[in-house]
Amino acid sequence: MCGFAVAVDWPDAEVVVSRLVQGILHRGDITDPVFAPSATTAMGTRRLRIVDGAHGTQPQMSFNGRLAVSFNGEIYNHVALRRELEAGGIQFRTHSDTEVVANALQVWGYHALKRLVGMYAFVALDIASGEFLAARDPFGVKPLYVIQSKTGFVFCSEMKPLLRTIETGDVMLLPPGYALSRKNCVRFKSPVYPRPEMPIANDPKVLDKILTEAVRSRLPPDLPVATMFSGGIDSTLIAHYARRFRPEAPGYFVGNTEAPDFRYAVDYAAQTGFDLRIVPFDAESDDTFDQIGRMVEISESFEPNLVRVALCTALVARRMHDDGFRVALCGEGADELFCGYPPLEVAFHDGPPQEARALREEVLDLMHRVPLQRVDRCAMAYQVEAREPFLDPAVVNYALSLDPASFVRDLNGLPTGKMPLRDLYDLYPDHLPTSIRDRTKVPFGEGAGLDISPQESGWKRRFEAAISDRDFQDGRKEFMAFNVQTKEELFYLRHLAQAMDVTRVPHLRDRAWISFSVAQHGEKLKRYAHASL
Repeated sequence: MCGFAVAVDWPDAEVVVSRLVQGILHRGDITDPVFAPSATTAMGTRRLRIVDGAHGTQPQMSFNGRLAVSFNGEIYNHVALRRELEAGGIQFRTHSDTEVVANALQVWGYHALKRLVGMYAFVALDIASGEFLAARDPFGVKPLYVIQSKTGFVFCSEMKPLLRTIETGDVMLLPPGYALSRKNCVRFKSPVYPRPEMPIANDPKVLDKILTEAVRSRLPPDLPVATMFSGGIDSTLIAHYARRFRPEAPGYFVGNTEAPDFRYAVDYAAQTGFDLRIVPFDAESDDTFDQIGRMVEISESFEPNLVRVALCTALVARRMHDDGFRVALCGEGADELFCGYPPLEVAFHDGPPQEARALREEVLDLMHRVPLQRVDRCAMAYQVEAREPFLDPAVVNYALSLDPASFVRDLNGLPTGKMPLRDLYDLYPDHLPTSIRDRTKVPFGEGAGLDISPQESGWKRRFEAAISDRDFQDGRKEFMAFNVQTKEELFYLRHLAQAMDVTRVPHLRDRAWISFSVAQHGEKLKRYAHASL
């Protein structure tokens, strides 16, 4: 929805916030006036007008004028919450979901957080007392960073503006599902993650209803919507459910006619009359390689799994923006929840259920550092808000409730994941191609043509040519704290260090890795790689 900046107990707060907002202009289409209730407190927003764009100026005030809220994201159940608050006598001035958050916090206090269904980051300021509450959604779909002094706090939706505006202090991230006040930083109860006493068996008809509602609730009522479409199991399902309500919704495919994913995308379009829009992508061109610096700066990361796919995500977002879309749906979260990655397939097929679930928790916990950070930065760089139906609490809770045996079956001699999602295809044989249902997971970069395979990577050869072995060893010493493992990582990290002071961002040194042992399962993973060719 936007980006915001808030300064609490900070000298020259209004000036600081104004500078921060200048650093996030790409995240919206209008700059709201800075609100400065005192010389040391200020709130500013660069807003992408989606929900009540005409009246949603931020910060939004609670009904009694005591709480001011700066907010980024969408609350998908804001209409229901509004009705409940109105039934209690609360009067609203706008139809903004931010005003719903302000009033919910004023009425229910901290406990309002367990009522919010959505993607969000916000700072709520008590104007009278100067106290504040900052919070971030359970998966960290929307970002929030902070620099803290002995007495003050400065928040912003991205890191670079903080580093360029505040000369000292580390940039810390607020973890997903956490709330921060002046005295505490604690995990809050949310609609996500209740654990059932007994696992349940998968029922495709139940999941079908849950996903239908998850997609429906993310469709903007008065704006067109598009989908990020790869021809994979997940994005095809999102397109299918979206088109039940918006038949005209197009899908954007990144790649060319030679890309491995292309034939699957065409299968769906041919079978259903889908408006498939091709976004050209030449993985071998110098122009693509030359975009690395910009992608690293946009994404604020040097993790290869993020930067690589960012090249494609940014192309899609730019094309959507050019075509007039502000809202897009994507399939993020499906692989993590329903075991679409080879390590999860192996763990749920071969390992003890407890260990498999623990690995999935690791993968879910890292989403805010890789896929969700990529989607947020790349989409918002072109004023597009990406929404993730698979991260709806009802979908998440259903997936986490399933018996571990529900996720993986042996197909063609290999443990194959995402079986609950594949089973949905059998409910709609006229609309969901079996060719997509039965396909093997292919990493997005390979599917778009970035690599031929993990073993045959023209992309990796670029970095071998750009960085000598001696230079690589010197670079590893220079950036020793960042645990650089490959020339590709070093190439990205050097670009990131030019864009911002990476030494002031501690979480960058804590790499986004899982504990799965590649060496222990190497032979089985090689079979996966060969099967996906």
